[in-house]
Amino acid sequence: MEKPRWLDFLSARLKSQISLENGEKAQSWALALLCLICVGFAFQAVGNPEGQSFLYGTKILFLIFFHLLLILGFYLPSLLQKGEKPLARLLGIKDFTGLMAVSLVLTFYTVVVFMLSHQTAAGTGELGVSNFFTFVAWTHFLFAGLYLLGCLFYFTSLFFFPNALVKFVERSGKSVYVFLSLHATFFFLLGFGYAEMAPIGSPTFFEQLRVAGLFWIFIVTSILLISQWLRESSVPALASLELEVASGKLERTEEILERFKEAFVLKRLSFWINRLSHTVATKGHEIAQLTHEAVNFVSREKPTEIDLRVVEERHRRADHVYKKLEKENQRFLVSLSLFELTDAERTKVEELRDQFSRELRNGKLELASVRQRIDERLVALKNQVPVQVPVEKIPAAPVASK
Repeated sequence: MEKPRWLDFLSARLKSQISLENGEKAQSWALALLCLICVGFAFQAVGNPEGQSFLYGTKILFLIFFHLLLILGFYLPSLLQKGEKPLARLLGIKDFTGLMAVSLVLTFYTVVVFMLSHQTAAGTGELGVSNFFTFVAWTHFLFAGLYLLGCLFYFTSLFFFPNALVKFVERSGKSVYVFLSLHATFFFLLGFGYAEMAPIGSPTFFEQLRVAGLFWIFIVTSILLISQWLRESSVPALASLELEVASGKLERTEEILERFKEAFVLKRLSFWINRLSHTVATKGHEIAQLTHEAVNFVSREKPTEIDLRVVEERHRRADHVYKKLEKENQRFLVSLSLFELTDAERTKVEELRDQFSRELRNGKLELASVRQRIDERLVALKNQVPVQVPVEKIPAAPVASK
């Protein structure tokens, strides 16, 4: 493509990107306003309750909406769009920062559902509901606790034991069907229990439905609002590229095309990839240095006991660094499975994945070969016949004079 055509293309793309991001900003403001309006009306309705039974029925409807939203918003899309990431695409999870922000918000709302489930189960005795609904409420409380434990397991495994999270993901292929069935079951059971207290279609039902719906609109819009705030602008990068093409700094089509692709790569994602790449290179170099030192010490003609202890210490340190590198790779793979990336971003990620694979393979081979050389050297030293010195040739100790 010639220079004038590149300029026309970049100018048109820059204008469309500005319009797109202005629309996203307007959408963010609309979501923020909707959040404030919904939470205001919801707390106003809760602040003037019609009795304890009104709040109790509202909590049950809130939990019913919880199951309905998870069925329609997460589990069904996951089954219908196998191999894709509908939740990551909806929430705009493209980097580790966005993943942590959305995970913390979802964990907070999981705690809210857990607390409301406990309040619902604990209030069955005061309101005199049926034994069947009492059993359903306490069973639902345990089910909500399972979600809370899952959130704690997710954060703990991601930062300290990523291998456990990897194994869990590998072995939970059919869990989507199980949780979908459980959510559908609790949706109907809680609905039957709610019908015991407020007839469907009554004024009380519609008022409780309005309050519970307002709270869930606030929750959903707040999550979407956070994902909107985490998005980065590509306008500065496109404007800089257009200026360099217009000034003649960039003329080759390959360079312009590469810069155009990089303009849509998130800066936070690039920073995360560069940081991990530096960590991988540093740890790979440290493993090579420690194993090289171990080989130098054990290859001496007559290594002392201190040299042999240093050899074991160097090998142990190299193995520890390798395990840390392996843990970092597992955390990277788990995080990567939750991202929704563009083609340009996926190219950068694949380069980092290749670097991880290469350094882990080289480190494993170095540790194995060095361990073999150390063992062979130790066996050789053990099999050496020590020189026997006759007893009569051993000099006697000098006798101290009185």
